[in-house]
Formats: sequence, C-alpha cells, structure tokens
Amino acid sequence: MAKSCLPAFPLVVFGVVEPILLIWAYIVALRDPASYFAAQVPHVPIPSSEPLSPQSLALLLQLANVFLLLAALAVVCSWTAQASVARWYLVAVALADYGHVWACYRGVGAEVFWDTAKWNDVLWGGVAGSLVLNVLRWGTLVGAFGEIRDPRRPKGAAGKKAA
Repeated sequence: MAKSCLPAFPLVVFGVVEPILLIWAYIVALRDPASYFAAQVPHVPIPSSEPLSPQSLALLLQLANVFLLLAALAVVCSWTAQASVARWYLVAVALADYGHVWACYRGVGAEVFWDTAKWNDVLWGGVAGSLVLNVLRWGTLVGAFGEIRDPRRPKGAAGKKAA
C-alpha cells in the first residue's frame, strides 16, 4: 500500500475526495458543455437554442482539462512520501483557492456573490467548496490534523536529517 506523508484525514480529503470531485466536474463539463457554461453565472439565463461560441467552447474544454490535471496532481502530491512536495502543493492550491473565489465573484457580481439564496450547485462548489478546502489546507500545513512527515522516518525524527 502507498505511504503518504499526510495525516489520515487530510489524505482522504485531498488525495481521494477532492480528485473524485474534480473528475466529476470534468465529466459534467464534457457531457453537456452548454449547460455547464450557463451554470457558471446562475442569474443570467442563456437560451438553450444558442450554441456556445467557438471561443467559449474552447475555454470550457480547457477548463475541463485543468480539472483532470488538478485531479492527477492532487493524487500524486497527496500520496507522496516526501513532506516538502505535499507542503508546497498545499501552499500552491491554497493560494489558488483565493483566485478561484475571486473569479467566481467577478463572474457573478457582488449582488449574487453576497446573496447565497441566488447560488446554484456550481457556485456553491466554486466558492464554499474552495473556502472549506482552503481552511483544511492551511489547517493541515499548521499541523491541526497531525504532522506532515516522511512515513519512513520514526516518529519525532521529522525535523532531523538522515545520516
């Protein structure tokens, strides 16, 4: 069985649940690009008879590809035995969470962003999901769920260099 440097709870969240959700988003976006595109801004309906512009379709498919890439990175960087890889991955995606939330804010506007009654599942995932994961990422980095450590080292030796 693979050994990870992450404690059990963050490993399940970042190495199993998050990749599954990213793969699900990839599938949803590919299955019905026009609906996924329209769902990005819940209060602005797009007539189903209007096809996506080639630019919109290209960007949506690229976004879907990024979901698949992030799922793979989440698995690789969460299931690694190297603590520095997992730490830097968590820092990078924690910072990216802020950009993701900001993009949602810019897309839907302040009125919808601050009124959760107007949110749909895509916006809930984009904002609330990102913020929850962000808190868990920083919590993991500061040791709230246990120490990030090389599983090959004995406990208490995480900070010591191997001879």
